[in-house]
Amino acid sequence: MKIKFLLSILITMIIVISCKTSKVNDSVKIADSSNVIKSGKGLFNQAEADFLVKIADARMMDAKEGALAVKRGTSSKIKDYGRLMVKEQALLLEEIKKIAASMSISLPANISADKKDGYKDLAAKDGNDFDNKFLKMMRIDHERDIRDFTKATAFADGKVKDFAIAKLPVIQSHLDKLNVLKDEQK
Repeated sequence: MKIKFLLSILITMIIVISCKTSKVNDSVKIADSSNVIKSGKGLFNQAEADFLVKIADARMMDAKEGALAVKRGTSSKIKDYGRLMVKEQALLLEEIKKIAASMSISLPANISADKKDGYKDLAAKDGNDFDNKFLKMMRIDHERDIRDFTKATAFADGKVKDFAIAKLPVIQSHLDKLNVLKDEQK
């Protein structure tokens, strides 16, 4: 009985430590921490850095979801939308990287721990369940992106502001195509 109790405590400790370690290794949190230090030195506006980190994380996630849709989607339209996401999110991410580099803003190397969890949930789905989950996740992502890009159009920095203004219609077009696709799936 005592051994079982000690064993359960040991297992609980291992789980807690592994959870804390995964959060410490969260690429987004690492970038955010680096940017807080840099913005404290006046290198850039923290809100602009937060925006670039957040949308870089989202671009990487959307591309990963798109690649999964290409492999697992049940219709050619889902697969085509997945291909669109892979291609266009990669282009957006390259522009984000150039802007961030020019401003000395750190970006995440990988998707955040939260997005990894969402990706795992999507990857666990098959057939129509996959399609429905993919469309739902994409809609949520793009609606959030439209809010974030709209806020960014008011930033002071010309590079970030100009990027947001130029790319907001692209993000809107992704949502519009997604809405058409969702209607066709019904």
